[in-house]
Amino acid sequence: MQKQNYFLGCNYIIDLVGGKWKPSIICSLGLGDKRFGELRHYFKRLYGVTPAEKVLSEQLHQLIENNMVKRTSYDVMPMKVVYSLTDEGKRLKALLVQMTQFAESIQNDSVHFKYSSKAMLGLVDLNSRENLSD
Repeated sequence: MQKQNYFLGCNYIIDLVGGKWKPSIICSLGLGDKRFGELRHYFKRLYGVTPAEKVLSEQLHQLIENNMVKRTSYDVMPMKVVYSLTDEGKRLKALLVQMTQFAESIQNDSVHFKYSSKAMLGLVDLNSRENLSD
C-alpha cells in the first residue's frame, strides 16, 4: 500500500470522512451498534432517503480499513454482523460533533441542517423528526 502524503493533518481527517454517508455512519454508530439493515432503516427514518447498499457497504468498508469502525461477525444462523465504533471512531465522532456545533454557530439563512449537534449526541427524541434540527 502506497503511503498517502497530506500537507496538514486536517486534510487527512477530511479525507477520512469524505463521502456522502461516512459522517452519518459514524454519528449513527456513536449512538449504538447497528447491523447493516438497521443502518439503512435508520437513515431512511432520519433523512427520508435510503442509501444504496453498494455505496453504504463501500463506505463502511473504508471506515473499517481506517480503523474507525469495527465489524463483528457472530457464529449464528442466520449470519449476524454488527458494526460499532472503535476508540478512534468515537474520537472522530466527537470531532464531528464539534464541527457541527461550529457550523451551527456560523449558520446563516441560506443553510439548513437536517440533523443537529444535539441529535448527534442523542439529546433529542430521534422518533420525532421535528426535534432533529433543534
